[in-house]
Amino acid sequence: MIKLIMKKKSLLETNPYLRDPELRKFLIERSVASSSAIEGVRVKYPKFTKELKKKMREIAAAQKAQDKNR
Repeated sequence: MIKLIMKKKSLLETNPYLRDPELRKFLIERSVASSSAIEGVRVKYPKFTKELKKKMREIAAAQKAQDKNR
């Protein structure tokens, strides 16, 4: 019997929001702040800049169009 070994793709490869380094850093920091708050540690949430909001909208629109075509 031959087994095909398929390499699983990383989250970085599959999540379009994480491909942009600046956006990825922001989202990770925001996620850490959120997780810390759940544990009772108060930290300052990073705020979206206009540029990051624009990138998020562009990615969301592209993802929506891609999902529509499936």
